[in-house]
Amino acid sequence: AKEPEKVFVGLVEQAYEEDTFCIEAYCKEMGVDIYKKVPIRADTTKVIAKPERGTCPHIDQIRKLSIHNVAAKGPVWARSMTRKVLGNEEFCLQIDSHMKFVQDWDEKAKMEWAATGNEFGIISTTPKGFGDMDTTDVHEVPRQCLVHFLEVGIPHYTPRGDGKVKDLKTPLLSHAWSAGFSFSKCHLEESAPYDPFTPYIMGVEQFARYARFWTRGYDVYTPTQNIVYHNYQENPDGHNAMEWMKRRKERFRKQAVERIKSYLWLPGGTEGMNLSNLGIYGLGKRRTLKQLADFVGIDLETQESRSDSMSCAISPVDNMFDEPDDLDPQPEYPLRTKMAFYREEEVKQPPSLEILGEGDVADIAKELIPNKDEQALPDSLPTTVESMYPSGTLIFVLWVFGLLAWCGLFLS
Repeated sequence: AKEPEKVFVGLVEQAYEEDTFCIEAYCKEMGVDIYKKVPIRADTTKVIAKPERGTCPHIDQIRKLSIHNVAAKGPVWARSMTRKVLGNEEFCLQIDSHMKFVQDWDEKAKMEWAATGNEFGIISTTPKGFGDMDTTDVHEVPRQCLVHFLEVGIPHYTPRGDGKVKDLKTPLLSHAWSAGFSFSKCHLEESAPYDPFTPYIMGVEQFARYARFWTRGYDVYTPTQNIVYHNYQENPDGHNAMEWMKRRKERFRKQAVERIKSYLWLPGGTEGMNLSNLGIYGLGKRRTLKQLADFVGIDLETQESRSDSMSCAISPVDNMFDEPDDLDPQPEYPLRTKMAFYREEEVKQPPSLEILGEGDVADIAKELIPNKDEQALPDSLPTTVESMYPSGTLIFVLWVFGLLAWCGLFLS
């Protein structure tokens, strides 16, 4: 971080006492051993903080909530507990564990947020993997486009992203949100906090929470650069996400899914639920669920997924009605050589009007170049601009014809 003294970590850790704790591993990397673990009996280990604990760098900026593995209820429930370690910070960053950051990530994240010009803006995208840190352009950013309905009947995003953007000048409005990287003002955690009544689920909560804060007026933006990277390799100790899917937890997971379906008005919700009782864990009233479905491109009633043919982004030159059968002549810009929605370096320069002679034709056929979001202008846009003057050959022919006609009338 550029300003590490301003960064406070809120850590919720579900672990077994014999595991290496996150804060323990961090301090060891800093050269300080902070815990002593003493076995008391076969099933119990006592964890004792050493006096050296206070010498671990920035230890006072780490707020930790420890949950014994017996009481663990999955990642969504754990994230709902972060409110217990949230202070008066202005900005909040949510990430997965096992992440790496770019240099000066704190400054870059705040600059991305400021560039949205939106107090309710959220910078979010699915992170790239560790292997991409040194092999891909930092300004080539993954983007989640497709939304499909899972077998349980809840909308879901492609986990690793199925689209990308490159060389954005400002963050781009998105219709997806990733729990793996989310940066916003901390008031998001007040108005749309994680729902603690949805234990033992993973992944399906992303669209559900997106619906909750979108209907409360928040917008998600894809950043112009990668800020964090995710370790997608298998866990070396053998643990994986499927442990939250064990059969003995099925009853609780089913109740969580039904709860989400209820406020999304999907079939299979909790029968007889009074949605008013959800309070802050339900939808907002600044936007409607129907507006959300239209924006994302899905049908919640019929459970129709987002079409593969729909664009990953919406350009200002995309039209609401885009299947013309007799397109009106579209505007031409013979003097404008720097079109905002073209790649400037690939647009051919038209000849200057000062060098156009009488009878010349300015052939300014320009190749239509899609913009950086892979949007293109209509194929039938006129590509040739003609001079206002007739050609020299035509003028000469007309002059000869006129001369002959004059001679025939007055000299015969």
